[in-house]
Amino acid sequence: MWAHLRVLSHVNNAKRLLLNQLGGKRKAAPRAEQLLDKKAAQLSYCVLQADEYFRAAESVSINTSPLLYFYGMLSLAKATVVANDPQKLLDDVKYHGLHHDKLQRAAIVEDQLALVNGGVFDELMNLVLGYRVPKGSAFRFRDVLAISPELSDMYERYFATSPRWIYFYSQDLTSKDPYGLKVCVVAKDEQRVLSALPELAQDFERQPGLLHGQAICFLPKASVEETPNYFRVYTPVVGGRYLVGSLKYSLNGSIQTRYISPPVSDYILMYILSDCVRYQQELWGNVVQGRETGILGVIELAIAIAKRRFPNTALNELFGEPFEYGAPSRMM
Repeated sequence: MWAHLRVLSHVNNAKRLLLNQLGGKRKAAPRAEQLLDKKAAQLSYCVLQADEYFRAAESVSINTSPLLYFYGMLSLAKATVVANDPQKLLDDVKYHGLHHDKLQRAAIVEDQLALVNGGVFDELMNLVLGYRVPKGSAFRFRDVLAISPELSDMYERYFATSPRWIYFYSQDLTSKDPYGLKVCVVAKDEQRVLSALPELAQDFERQPGLLHGQAICFLPKASVEETPNYFRVYTPVVGGRYLVGSLKYSLNGSIQTRYISPPVSDYILMYILSDCVRYQQELWGNVVQGRETGILGVIELAIAIAKRRFPNTALNELFGEPFEYGAPSRMM
């Protein structure tokens, strides 16, 4: 994966990518030579810088590695924005897009918050998902973990509550007018599904019976006119298919929900961890040494997932096509 990314650390290759001369299905950048040259130079250096941050993170311990991983993700996010926006350059996305509020500091990592304030995160989310969340939206660390299927059942084991994903079986558009969407998931009972996707009960109702003895299907109620924004089908690179629910966030004192893909949420997760490393050394020291909580084991698992998942997503967005890898080579 990184070998593919490093191809773009050379300015000439970055320029060829922008001109659609390296294959893929991406939109070509403006052909104004001055802007093209500037974008190519910025793209190549961002990739080069991201590579070094990730290499550096691998050479240090958990005491500081989240900070380096976050800056590597920031560089990849900048490269993705510069490459895919027709006009934007690095000066147009100066801020990483998340910040903390000293008055809302939590006593434990699980409840640490990241607040949206535009910048790179805002542009990245719009680029990958096609929408944004309002400035001031606050994401909580444990909620970010809840939408990561690759954590498997470790989230449920540690927090003793259901994650916001369920094993996916099938999804079929049964009709366009009226809108009909049949969603089938793999679960033992309906309650397990609604624990993971509570919003489903508002718009869908269960179809009687089981499919092949294990899949539970839901059909939309009359009020549903399009696919809701609180779930999407997600297929990780490592395999499997999941129906991932929305990520909870607070805004002006109320709880909101919106689907945010797990790779995009990695940016939030690593920002929160990097913030703990930079500004809350005592708290982070307690976490690393396991003095008051055993969350470090879950954090290390989440980091292992994010450092693999986020760069792959950046690679996909840069070339405009999915890159899937298996040992020992890329799968076509």
